[in-house]
Amino acid sequence: MTWMATALVAALISAASPAVALAAPAAVVADAGPCDPNANQTDLTACWAGQAQQAQDALDATYARVVPGLDKLGADAMPLDAIQAAWLKTRDATCAFEKSLTEGGTISPMMGWQCLDRMTRARTARLQAVLAAFQSDGAAPPPQRLSPSVDAELNRVYGLLQKLLTTTQRNALTQSEVLWLTYRDKACHFEGGNCLTDLEQERINELEAGWIGEKFW
Repeated sequence: MTWMATALVAALISAASPAVALAAPAAVVADAGPCDPNANQTDLTACWAGQAQQAQDALDATYARVVPGLDKLGADAMPLDAIQAAWLKTRDATCAFEKSLTEGGTISPMMGWQCLDRMTRARTARLQAVLAAFQSDGAAPPPQRLSPSVDAELNRVYGLLQKLLTTTQRNALTQSEVLWLTYRDKACHFEGGNCLTDLEQERINELEAGWIGEKFW
């Protein structure tokens, strides 16, 4: 989303649109991933809870390495605390939204854990990439222009998704998107490089991965 996207997101809170009609949509089913696809729902949920905890442990360990790593390079790692806090709010709001899409079903808790697992692993990979970039260049690389095609795709996917939601779900999505914009801007101000494009593509991937049912995109 563009730098003016906050206003667009806020406007979508009150938007009430009909369901999108798609020709012969493909079904999206829950991904068993590393868990046994033949397990019952209780065991699948427990498995994904374990995966999410492993992802959190890996993130904690990575963060503990990245901060002193940047310090050794003479980089100011102070902004990372605020960036990480902004990301955490984004993750929790996004996963609460995704869990709400199947609220009342036995699959709902698992969907929440899957979201936590995906987003936490993505954040770990991002932090590793940030440290590698600083190690390579000695400083944050110059910021690159946001890819217009990726920006357009994020707006397209977001717009299609919000049309399929209830008012409550739409508000939850909007809240998570506003938090994500804050995280994106803080992170990219610090990281430079292709951060804007990378994070927008990451957001697209997550919005699509969190959906169960007919593909809307």
